[in-house]
Amino acid sequence: MLRKKNKSSFEKDYNFLVKEALRLYDTNRELSNRYAYIAYRIYLSKKINVSRDRKLLICRRCNRILIPGRTAVVRLKNKSVTYKCLNCGNVRKVKYDKSKRR
Repeated sequence: MLRKKNKSSFEKDYNFLVKEALRLYDTNRELSNRYAYIAYRIYLSKKINVSRDRKLLICRRCNRILIPGRTAVVRLKNKSVTYKCLNCGNVRKVKYDKSKRR
């Protein structure tokens, strides 16, 4: 009989999958993208709390891992950071405050 998982175990699974996707990107991109897809599906279906920097590592449209400089272009504009996925072209803007950043 299978036991039910609680949210903390899903959060651990999500974090593990994202770490593995980042680690495997250079050696096996197909597996890396699959891990990112599974992690994003866990995030959506279980409504877990994920840190902001972990959320930004997966593209919302194509569910691929976003690595600045390789699979994503990151730009700083007035009061926002823009992440552009090089696979699908999706742009995500995140606001930030310069005074709090320092």
